[in-house]
Amino acid sequence: MGINYDGFYAVIVICIVLIGAIICCVGLRMFRRKARQNTRDEPMPSNNINEEWQALRETTAASPEYRQELEQVIAWQTRNPPRSTEWFDVTTAPVVRERGVGAWTFIENERMTDTDDDSNAAVMDNTTIIFCQGQGCVMTNLPIPMNQEFVYWEVKILQLGEQDRVAIGLGTKPYPCWRLPGWHRHSVAYHSHTGAVHASDPLVGRPYGPPYKEGDVIGVGYLSNSNTVFFTRNGKNLGKASIGFKFPVFPVVGAIGPAQVSVNFGEDDYLFAPANLREAALAPKQGTLPPPPAYGDLRNTIMLFGATDDDNTAESRHLDYSHQPQASFDPVFSPPPRYT
Repeated sequence: MGINYDGFYAVIVICIVLIGAIICCVGLRMFRRKARQNTRDEPMPSNNINEEWQALRETTAASPEYRQELEQVIAWQTRNPPRSTEWFDVTTAPVVRERGVGAWTFIENERMTDTDDDSNAAVMDNTTIIFCQGQGCVMTNLPIPMNQEFVYWEVKILQLGEQDRVAIGLGTKPYPCWRLPGWHRHSVAYHSHTGAVHASDPLVGRPYGPPYKEGDVIGVGYLSNSNTVFFTRNGKNLGKASIGFKFPVFPVVGAIGPAQVSVNFGEDDYLFAPANLREAALAPKQGTLPPPPAYGDLRNTIMLFGATDDDNTAESRHLDYSHQPQASFDPVFSPPPRYT
């Protein structure tokens, strides 16, 4: 009588299949775990224009002291998420039509709640900013126009110590005014002391250009067709800093420690010549408002003193020195010297 091995072989085949399936499952789980680990190690993407806003992720790479500061920012941005989808045509705003490029000004301590820390910045004449001890930033009242093919503005570093730091770039409101730009979403900035560009990352900056110092002129350019941000230093293009950065963003300048800067939105010629040729200012130099009247205009006198029926009255003639006869001065009281 022959032995039937069919059942035995069937059991062996089933066991082999089960073992293979277990090995595949274990290998797949290990592969997925490794992939998740790599994803956690990589910087968070900040340039995907379709992604929804997320609060800044907590990182274990920070020191305990710095982690506490990050947690404060995470809580703040959770309460005040960036308005990354609120678009409007700034070129049609009445203030821009009336004042041209003069409509852009920086705003001190534009805070969301009374519990926020103050910025260390003081805006002197809308575009001149003085930073004191501490850290912080200021943003403009208006975003950059996104319907222009090329937008550009420059910052002159008037004062910056060797141990201090300036960061220049773009950011979406609201942004924590006690932090530097480039550290939190959605923002990008070129930092002075390392020459690195930070794009929504407070810890890791990508090597970009040379460090800059007092006396340098840093420019910020934006190309709307590719949503590209680039920076210049002393009139030289440093290359692309970020691609796909499509948000309603505002010019922003920040500093750690004492510093002073002056910003040119297009009132004067740029050091970066292509920006002048392409007319990349944020708006025309003048708007629809007429220029102020000349100092010799009679309207200035009417505005201050009112109009009279006869400006040649005896009461007013004694003020007119244009037709006075030559006076004979006493030698003791010689006339004052002329300005030369």
